[in-house]
Amino acid sequence: MICATLRVIMRCIATALSLLLAAPAAAAQTCTLDFTVEVTQGVGLIYPGTRLPGHATFTTDGRTIRQEGGSTGHMAMGAMQIGDGISGNVWTLITTSRGNAADLIGVYARDVEGLTFAGVRYEGPMALTLFGDAGTRAETGPPTTQAEWDEMDLRRAFSLHAHGSDMLAGDVVNLTATCEAS
Repeated sequence: MICATLRVIMRCIATALSLLLAAPAAAAQTCTLDFTVEVTQGVGLIYPGTRLPGHATFTTDGRTIRQEGGSTGHMAMGAMQIGDGISGNVWTLITTSRGNAADLIGVYARDVEGLTFAGVRYEGPMALTLFGDAGTRAETGPPTTQAEWDEMDLRRAFSLHAHGSDMLAGDVVNLTATCEAS
């Protein structure tokens, strides 16, 4: 009986701690990003130096998930496209701030279609990752202004993976962002 009571108490403590440590909810918002990827690692006929137009539209729904290393995942729905016909479904926006490592804003898409070369399907994940010096971002919430996207200028990268066997990658240039509360 003492063991059963102790297990109930431990479950209550674990539940209370998980609620206390949960990331705070962020406001829902819709963002549209237009950008160019200057390819650094090509695939097939997409050579290094090629410039591919990119576009992403997504809506965060206010749900957040605290992740390792001080990152926060903001659940999102939307789409990301690059070049002619390469597209995937946006499912999360990840932010990192106030840590010892570089700050991060990352937009991630899965279920990517439109790029196959030599029998290898590039199905994702597809990622647009912007890094800033540690302390660039004051909060873990999604960026809401062009200035917040612009300040992430330490490194701006794009990648599209093919299940660990290869990837299309490049530098992100000319990023414009418009975000509105949903």
